[in-house]
Amino acid sequence: MSVEAFPLMHGYDTINVSTDLEPMAAMRDADLGERIRSYPKMLPGGSPDFGSAEQVNGAWTILCTGAGDPLSARVDLAATLRQAAGAAASDSGDARRETDPETVRAMLAAAARLDPEEGEPLAKDEWEIGARRYRVIRMEKFVLINSSGMEPPRSSDAEPPDESSPRRGHPIDPGAPAGFWEAQLRLNLADFGPIPGTVPEQVEAEARHACRTHPGVVMLPPTYSIVEVTAEGGWEPLTGGHGPDRAKERLSGHFTQLLPMLREFQGDPPTPAELADWASAAAEIDAAPGPEWNVTIGGEPRRFRVVRIGRMVRVGPDGPESPRPSDQERYG
Repeated sequence: MSVEAFPLMHGYDTINVSTDLEPMAAMRDADLGERIRSYPKMLPGGSPDFGSAEQVNGAWTILCTGAGDPLSARVDLAATLRQAAGAAASDSGDARRETDPETVRAMLAAAARLDPEEGEPLAKDEWEIGARRYRVIRMEKFVLINSSGMEPPRSSDAEPPDESSPRRGHPIDPGAPAGFWEAQLRLNLADFGPIPGTVPEQVEAEARHACRTHPGVVMLPPTYSIVEVTAEGGWEPLTGGHGPDRAKERLSGHFTQLLPMLREFQGDPPTPAELADWASAAAEIDAAPGPEWNVTIGGEPRRFRVVRIGRMVRVGPDGPESPRPSDQERYG
């Protein structure tokens, strides 16, 4: 497959501002504007996510997300290729089955290199197979904050239909119409990076380089983190989910399912009093809408909050950003 078969991403560094958005998009943009005014500062939202994307006829779309490091994203890509080649069952049921024998062989060969039964996996982030190009991609997280803390969910946020892969098929299209406030946010994110002095110099240099090579920003659906607000005013992540309701369910399940199992595993089974205490806290969480829950556990008050984590992918003339040189060492 020649390089000419995969067009460059035109408009990667432009923002198409529209005043004629469809009603739901207009509502989300107005919601974003209110939050930008209420939460005017921005901080990194934790370690990046890694996943894969597919280019067909010039259009890029998300294949899978949620990997914690580039190696895991390559393994996920291998599974996606095997599903498309018909060699594995698809959990999501939406994997396209390739019928061309030569392409099927190329998919399975790439999957075998990315996730071999024996030996070291190949650290290769881009594959050209048939009429498609596959790439392991990097997705950054950020949070909006103010003096009272980090941004909670918005009124326009909704649960994704599929918790296992909420971004599968999401277009990576910098030219899609954007509202005024989304345009403002994307401009704010264009040179966004780690806080100077908080990461190694190499990581800072790679972030600056990425802003030059991939100056465009495409917004992705958010995720949600449950944090515990400590007595000192700190924020400690506990659990989370792809939707605010799912994050709340996992907070409740932390006390009714995870903690008991963890204690059993550690050889220190919880007492009946502890189980009752945790069940009471979970019931209080289930009964309250949030975004904050104040419960008493073991006689001590504890405070939890669901936080909205924004996500975006950087894009350049050749498409979405791949992992950076230091990513595997930092997150693997």
